[in-house]
Amino acid sequence: MPIFGRFVRYLTPYTVQIIFAAVCAFVISICEYGYFHILAETTDILIRISTEGFNGEPIVLRYFYIEGIFDGLPEIILANSHDAIQLVGLVLTSMLILVVIKGVFTFCNDYLMSRVGHRLFVRVRNELYTKILFAPLGVLREHRTGDLMSRVTDDVRTWLNGVGTTAPTIRAIVTVPVFVCLLFVRNFELTVLAVLVLPLLAYIISRVGKRVRHASTGIQQRAADIVSQLKETIAGIKIIKSFTAEELEQHRFATANNRQYRVAMQRVRLVALLPPLIELISAVGFGAVFGFGCWQVIQGELTTGWFIGYIGMIGYMFKPIKTIGQFNNVLQQCLASAERIFYVLDFQEEEPKGTKKALLPDVAGDVRYRDVSFGYDRRAVLKNISIHAKPGEVVALVGESGSGKTTLLNLLPRFYEVDSGEILIDGHAISGVTSRSLRRQIAIVPQDTILFDGTVGENIGYGCPEATREAVIEAAQQANAHEFIVQMPKGYETSIGESGLKLSGGQQQRISIARAILKNPRILILDEATSALDSKSEALVQDSLAKLMKGRTNFVIAHRLSTVSHADKIVVLDHGEVAEIGTHQELLKREGLYQNLCRLQLR
Repeated sequence: MPIFGRFVRYLTPYTVQIIFAAVCAFVISICEYGYFHILAETTDILIRISTEGFNGEPIVLRYFYIEGIFDGLPEIILANSHDAIQLVGLVLTSMLILVVIKGVFTFCNDYLMSRVGHRLFVRVRNELYTKILFAPLGVLREHRTGDLMSRVTDDVRTWLNGVGTTAPTIRAIVTVPVFVCLLFVRNFELTVLAVLVLPLLAYIISRVGKRVRHASTGIQQRAADIVSQLKETIAGIKIIKSFTAEELEQHRFATANNRQYRVAMQRVRLVALLPPLIELISAVGFGAVFGFGCWQVIQGELTTGWFIGYIGMIGYMFKPIKTIGQFNNVLQQCLASAERIFYVLDFQEEEPKGTKKALLPDVAGDVRYRDVSFGYDRRAVLKNISIHAKPGEVVALVGESGSGKTTLLNLLPRFYEVDSGEILIDGHAISGVTSRSLRRQIAIVPQDTILFDGTVGENIGYGCPEATREAVIEAAQQANAHEFIVQMPKGYETSIGESGLKLSGGQQQRISIARAILKNPRILILDEATSALDSKSEALVQDSLAKLMKGRTNFVIAHRLSTVSHADKIVVLDHGEVAEIGTHQELLKREGLYQNLCRLQLR
């Protein structure tokens, strides 16, 4: 019920459209009743004409007459065969009018619910994307990328299909009570006999629906596995081919596919079982009504025309019950997807709404780590770190892989929150300022360049929408990127492809540096941006970095110690603790961990 309640609450903004769709369904059900009523009355009149003729009193006919309810309806008097032929024309005209009215309202019913479904689709997908964007990195790293992608795509699409195809179900939900009420008015005994099977139908629909929901959850989870593996395969296709592991990955993918197939077939069996069960129980109810109706005709308690009309109405009423049963399967699939969607929508934001924090003013770049500790999943990664970087200094972080270098710098822009201690910038505790004002004064140039599908100019100006074209070009010139950019087919308007795949590694890095230059940060974080480049590209990028680092506080993660020999301060990390701090020459004289690291790299 909590999931269903949230599911329903998401529909409340569209209450007016849903109510109007229900009104349309009510009009459609009245039109359907009109068919059967006209059929029954006309059949009775034709039987009287065929048996009595026009030798006696004129035949009086009043359509939709119900004693005590519709008493004032006009009479139709049939005195001869000419009048009977006119009646046939009237009946055909009435039927045509009902068809037109039903068609118009069916269109409105379908259109309104499809519109609701698509608007909800856009809204939920936008909310999911926003939640993922503003979720803490610590939350996102606990989930597979493919699983999150599956929730935003497949689960939302399942929700859309469920809501967008509810128009026939609304018509069915409205038709059943309308027909039951009208049938009670026409013949109480027959209607009681017909509705006796409804509780059993409701029970079966409910039981099957619960099992369909469980199977649907499994299908969505298996779909997430498939998306995750597909993403990994595309991202790592070079490694797969280099290790000739195509057959291994093919087997893994086939296994994941077969798992989804088995769960899907379980749902198929359940979904396929429901219609014949409804059909069987409906047939029992229909047979009982048919038999009792025949007895009433024989006893003179029911006319032949209304027996035919009544049997037609009962048969028509069981059809929407079947529709409701089938929709319950769709609804359970929607609820299974909704549960996965709400899980993401419940992600905690980095800065929940209502949180009052100060704006970080423009800073000089004085950064101080004071007894900072941090860990992942109760596993300590950093322990009592204390570092001071003065404005304009270059602080290098060195140490073996896993020593905590990247984690330490991820704390500075508050990608993660410290467990204890504090980080200060110009005396301001970063925990007390908004992440937006903090990150505007920090730029990151990672080792693995991250660019976005778009033009060169858009990537340089990323995060600085107010930047002019002149500012973008100046940033590119400082990053030694302008020369190769103007040689491209469309210059700064050239598309670089997904993740910048149309550019070389050196070009990607220089675009990334130009992006950081345009941002003009006070604090810069560099993750050995030249480690994967050839000598020529490295020289260009190093020159670009030198221009970028000038006048800023710089933190450099060093993998090659030769690149940080001129740093103002070198921090040596060992298993999450500060082992040594000093300049290159000072640390070499101490003959400690730094000297050992240098010897290892010189071998």
